[in-house]
Amino acid sequence: MPSPTHTLWPLLPAPLANEILLSVQKTNKKLYRTALEVMAPRMGVRVPILIEMPKTQRHATWIQILGRPEMEVLSFNLVSTWLIDTQTPMLCAWLDALGIAHGDNGCADEFPEQPDPALLKKGVDTLLAKFDPTVVSIYLRAFNCIDETHWPALDDLLVTDPRLVLKREVAAA
Repeated sequence: MPSPTHTLWPLLPAPLANEILLSVQKTNKKLYRTALEVMAPRMGVRVPILIEMPKTQRHATWIQILGRPEMEVLSFNLVSTWLIDTQTPMLCAWLDALGIAHGDNGCADEFPEQPDPALLKKGVDTLLAKFDPTVVSIYLRAFNCIDETHWPALDDLLVTDPRLVLKREVAAA
């Protein structure tokens, strides 16, 4: 079973996690409003108080909450919205490498059962040659959470390819 997207948040560099949330706030106000409404009670505040909180402080707390299993649906929506809005060339490159038809935004309607593992590895190599490995790793994890994918061979690559392994960042002493 693929790693759910909520497991990404504790591993992301804080500036990138904040960038994801800021991007969603800018491009999808409805989703961001939903996030506010979901997060406020978990933070013990009302939405108007949460809105007044500085974004960096608000998002730092959200990142901790988004790491919980019960936050998977919101987490997946936030990550996938950010990817579609900001990483279209990478999404298209991945689907092209796998021979999957897609729209201009890098979204597909149909997926094969599971591509050949060699084709998956070639697709991963293509992405890593062109894009930031952390963003590639985030995308491939989110991609493998789509109901129609859940490809064991991709999950194996995400665990075994050292270029794709996300590790918790530790602050310098």
